[in-house]
Amino acid sequence: MPMTIRQVFDIVRTVERPLCVFDIDSTLMNTAQRNYRILQEAVLTYPDMGPFVAKLCHCDMGYTIMDDLRRAGYANDEVLGKMNEFWKVRFFTDEYVLYDEPYPGAADYVYDLHAAGATIYYLSGRDEPGMGKGTRASFAKHNFPMGDRTVMHLKPAFEMDDFLFKLDAFADIKKLGRTVVAIFENEPGNANAFKEHFPEAAVFLIRTITSKTPAPLRTDVIAFDSFKEGQ
Repeated sequence: MPMTIRQVFDIVRTVERPLCVFDIDSTLMNTAQRNYRILQEAVLTYPDMGPFVAKLCHCDMGYTIMDDLRRAGYANDEVLGKMNEFWKVRFFTDEYVLYDEPYPGAADYVYDLHAAGATIYYLSGRDEPGMGKGTRASFAKHNFPMGDRTVMHLKPAFEMDDFLFKLDAFADIKKLGRTVVAIFENEPGNANAFKEHFPEAAVFLIRTITSKTPAPLRTDVIAFDSFKEGQ
């Protein structure tokens, strides 16, 4: 049987200098409320969108708010063409990241791993200049471990490609000289790359939101549905 997320604790307690890596968006943090807030503000600029946004709730948010609007029946292509920029200038900011909520059990799971002795390495495509302050405030608000034995590694610049950033981060993780026990992701392509570079680690994929064309998942990456599994 595949390893479970609860069994990670057994390894953390038995190896020296254990380290666990966590992606943030759609792995630890649910961005649905952030997207929903942006949709609500968009109605003030594009009022014809109102009846369609009224059909949606934060639980309907998918990969893009443009797709969410189309699913609700909104078909104003001119406005839809402007929505990506409207979304972009808000979504990637310290202010709006504060609308995020942790997935059920996520904060407790990470907290307990840290308490068991693991170094927690947060690795995210969020950029440090635009989202670093908000990310740290959000994590403090939701009681994720911060400070001692934690690392927050965000992109140095917004324009940097997310996947290439994570590839570069592999070297940084290895330089720490710790035992990488477990890695948590939501994107199959990223999870596959982690397993390739850290073959001894348990790599987990949480089934939430992925890009529109996710890579086929390696058979040695373990998929799971919730951080509350096994409680």
